[in-house]
Amino acid sequence: MPHKSDWPTLPPAFDVAQFAKDSDQRIGVAAEVAPDPEPVIALDESGIRLLTRPEMRAALTDDEWAGAMTGMPVVVMPLERLKCLPLDHRAGFLLSLMDGAMDLDTMVEIAGIPRGEVLRLVRDLFESGVVDFRTSG
Repeated sequence: MPHKSDWPTLPPAFDVAQFAKDSDQRIGVAAEVAPDPEPVIALDESGIRLLTRPEMRAALTDDEWAGAMTGMPVVVMPLERLKCLPLDHRAGFLLSLMDGAMDLDTMVEIAGIPRGEVLRLVRDLFESGVVDFRTSG
């Protein structure tokens, strides 16, 4: 069950329905130009469409998924696109820690957020193409 924050949220500064319609149109044009790999569209809890990577294995729990990840999480999405995403303060804080210098376990320890929530947020960011895991070297 998602954690509801006690902090008030502001509505987006854009028309969400129009944004989703425009995004669907752009995805359709992009698919015609470069048909592979096939994008997967998913809806988050709020019904907002997210372009996601194909899932590794849907049966993995968040802990199993985290154990399968190697390297350090880094933000790979350009800042201009990142600013347009409907991210909450917890996701923003975790993104601020993802500079390639800290592993996922350390991030869980210092975040001050329950482990399950950190793993879920990082996994969602990874599957949405915002974050990737890179090994040093």
